[in-house]
Amino acid sequence: MFLHPARSLRPLAALLALSLPALASGCGVVTDFIHDNEYNVPFLGNMDLASPAHLRVGVIPLEDQIGLGPADMGEHLARLITEQFADNDELVMVDSASVARYVQGRGYAHPLTPEQAMEICRDLNLNLVMEGAAAHYGQNQMRLGWRKLARWFTDQQQYVQILLSLRAYDPSNGTVVTSRAFESRIHVGDAEPRGAMGEQTAYRPTQEIVEESLDEAIEGVYLRAMDGIRAMPFKARVTRVSGGAAEISFGKDVSMPRGAKFVKLSHLEDIVNDIQVTYSVPGAPSARLTVTDVQADSSTLSIDAGTVEVGDFIQSWEED
Repeated sequence: MFLHPARSLRPLAALLALSLPALASGCGVVTDFIHDNEYNVPFLGNMDLASPAHLRVGVIPLEDQIGLGPADMGEHLARLITEQFADNDELVMVDSASVARYVQGRGYAHPLTPEQAMEICRDLNLNLVMEGAAAHYGQNQMRLGWRKLARWFTDQQQYVQILLSLRAYDPSNGTVVTSRAFESRIHVGDAEPRGAMGEQTAYRPTQEIVEESLDEAIEGVYLRAMDGIRAMPFKARVTRVSGGAAEISFGKDVSMPRGAKFVKLSHLEDIVNDIQVTYSVPGAPSARLTVTDVQADSSTLSIDAGTVEVGDFIQSWEED
């Protein structure tokens, strides 16, 4: 179990218990779903970020596509995912309840449009907003590992699976920073033997097994999402310009360091993909800035070259 004892899934116990009959019956099962076969390599400590400061991140309620529980299950999943990401000291996670109130007040839900993602990041002062879905529940009977090699001498095993997907959006243009999925695979023992006529007793997962499967799915999607988030530069909207200085609304709250270098990137071209989504391709820096003063929730940057205006996005930049 990856959650701290204080962060156990006990608050979800009753909710999951209500859903077990539906899960056992196969309701909402997605068949022939593409599996992500990347290795899940354990590591110690945080994934280091490219950003010079902590990234401020919010998670909107997930979409429960498989009937894990009642209508507010998506909010509970967002809370658990927020708590998992909060274990990374280089992220500042916004309280999931306040994010839920905001998006529900505006009628936003999965999947977000680029415009909605940009508005959420602007209004909640985020570097990233994330959304996702509980997209698959399944049970499998199979032989894995050494059992596949010794198939004539081994019994089939029973596994319970839950798949979570997670997507993060860029605050400056609403494009997708990372979109990952992870499917848990919890081994629950030997599969029930078949009867003389090939019949088999249906497996009914316990509440503990469903919680364990959900635990593993949350940890797995965290690791895979972080692989994309870790390369994200720190992006911030310019909130004030005065003389040769600019201001952004991030400061000591995200551990912004003095001396950090930022740039405003010029616009190179727009590219439209096959589904008519337009992406803005940046060009060379048109302005260069340096953080000179850091306050509780804001920072002042000197404009070293070029010009910036209120509303422009600047991003962290390593010197060549």
